Amino acid sequence: MGMLERIKRKQIDGFKDFVQNLEITAGTVKHQIFTTGVLEDPLYISWVMKNLKTYDDFIHLGSGDISSVMASQDRVINVFAKCIWGEGEEKVTAMESIIPKYMSQLRDELSYLQSVTPAEKEGAKYFMVKATRKLMGEDLIIGFRWDLPPMDVYYPRTFKPGLAEMFYESGTVAANGMIEGGRRMGQWQHYYETGQILAYGDYYDGLKVGEWTFNYSSGKVKAQGKYVSDEKHGHWKEWDRNGEMQDVVYNQGVKS
Repeated sequence: MGMLERIKRKQIDGFKDFVQNLEITAGTVKHQIFTTGVLEDPLYISWVMKNLKTYDDFIHLGSGDISSVMASQDRVINVFAKCIWGEGEEKVTAMESIIPKYMSQLRDELSYLQSVTPAEKEGAKYFMVKATRKLMGEDLIIGFRWDLPPMDVYYPRTFKPGLAEMFYESGTVAANGMIEGGRRMGQWQHYYETGQILAYGDYYDGLKVGEWTFNYSSGKVKAQGKYVSDEKHGHWKEWDRNGEMQDVVYNQGVKS
């Protein structure tokens, strides 16, 4: 069973839980989930991406919504202070017109902080999104809204034997390849919605096997290596967006 099949069975509730869990998931793990999900069902993942919220979405909410989040829990001001700590007085001053009621407390919290690590700052930003989502579920936030996919997106697609294609909502091809016995077999190509190739490689009985290549949306190679029974294995070459390459070793999908 694929990663998304269990989630899709829960339909709307599963979709919302999946989105909200991704919002508070660390970047590396989130990337792995996206890589797996976009190959399994690119249409479903495209709807997930539409609904993902970040700290930047939170900070651009209206004054009323941000004030509601600040009032929701005693420790929110302390956490928010970690989000803006070290970003300059202009960022603090900008909050004067947004949350005037909480500025004195915010400045006190900032004066208490001696240092904030990148990990602490990132965790604080996740917390703010999670707190906002909680109020959204109680209909107390108007700036966050769900854009839910139609019901047919939740149901597994059944393919006839032979050449099969998957499509994005826009109608552009998301993936194509052969189906045998109801499962992907042989080489498949996966595409960005722009038409650029995202990844290509072989499947056997529905599982990724052998050599695979992943590309950035620019067309530059992102990663190359082998899969064994749907998990990365052995030496992989991975390139950052600047073209710097590193060798990475995987053991059953986990970096060694």
